[in-house]
Amino acid sequence: MKFHRVFWAALAAATLVASPAHADRFALEYDGNLFGIAPLGGITFDFNAGSADYDVRATMRTGGVLRWFDKTDIVAAAEGRIDNGSVRWSRYDLDHLYSGKRRSTSMRLSPSGEFSADIRPNYGHWGDPPATAEDRRTSRDPLSSLAAMAVDVARTRQCAGAYATFDGLTRYDLVLSGGEVRRYDDGGYEGQALKCRMRYVQLRGFNLAKDRERRSQPEGEIWFALAEDSNVAPPIRVVIPTPFGRVGVHLTKWRRASVEVITDPNAPEVATPPAPAAAPATPL
Repeated sequence: MKFHRVFWAALAAATLVASPAHADRFALEYDGNLFGIAPLGGITFDFNAGSADYDVRATMRTGGVLRWFDKTDIVAAAEGRIDNGSVRWSRYDLDHLYSGKRRSTSMRLSPSGEFSADIRPNYGHWGDPPATAEDRRTSRDPLSSLAAMAVDVARTRQCAGAYATFDGLTRYDLVLSGGEVRRYDDGGYEGQALKCRMRYVQLRGFNLAKDRERRSQPEGEIWFALAEDSNVAPPIRVVIPTPFGRVGVHLTKWRRASVEVITDPNAPEVATPPAPAAAPATPL
C-alpha cells in the first residue's frame, strides 16, 4: 500500500550593523488511522529551516492491523537551499523496507542542474510512459516538495501551486487549492492552521493500463500550522481518500526550537528552547 524554503539577507556594512536571520527546527510525530479508528502506524518529521537552507528527515513504520498485511519501514532525508523563497533541493536519500524486501534510493542535483541517481535494486519497469530526463531535473523530491509547501504557506497564507515531484520512479504533481484558516488545538500545537485541498496528479512512471484510476484520484486535504514568527508552516494533519476508506494522519507531538542567527561571526547565537509539550486536546 502507498502512503508513502525564504532566503533574504542584508548586511549594512557601512554602519557595521549585524542583521539577524530566523531559523526554526520542528520535531513532530504523527499517528495514522483508517476511518479514524483502526491504527495504521507512526510517522516522525524533523524539519530544520534556516534563512538560506533546509534539511528534512522523516520516518514511517506501519503498525496495528495494517502491519499484519504490509510491514513497511521508511527512512528518508532531504536537504537543499532556499533562494528568494524558492526551495531548491540538492540531496535525497530513501531506505524502504517493505514485505521483506528493501530498496534504497539516492538522488542528487548539482548546482548546475545535473541530476544523478543510485537505486538498488533498480526498477525492472519504469512505467508507461516513463519519467523523462527533464522530469528528473526540474522536479523536487517528495520531502522537498513538502518543505516547499511549508515555506510557501508560511509566506503567503494561501493554498496555491502545483508542486512537481519525482521519487526515483514516478513523476507527479501535488496541487494545493482552497484555503480556510481554522483554530487547531491538538497534538501539542495550539494556534491557527491553514486547511488546504490537495490533489495527487499522476503523470509519468505509472501503469498506463490503470489510466482510468489515475485520472479519478480524489482530493484529500492537508493542514499547515501557522506558527507565530516562523518562516515555515509544517504540516499537522493530512486526510487521504483511498479505495479502502479515508486515511488520516494527525499530529501527536509538537516540538519547536527557534534560533536567531546573527550575521556577525563574533556574535553568539541565542536559542529559545522548545516549550513543554501541551496535553492533547480534542481532535478536530
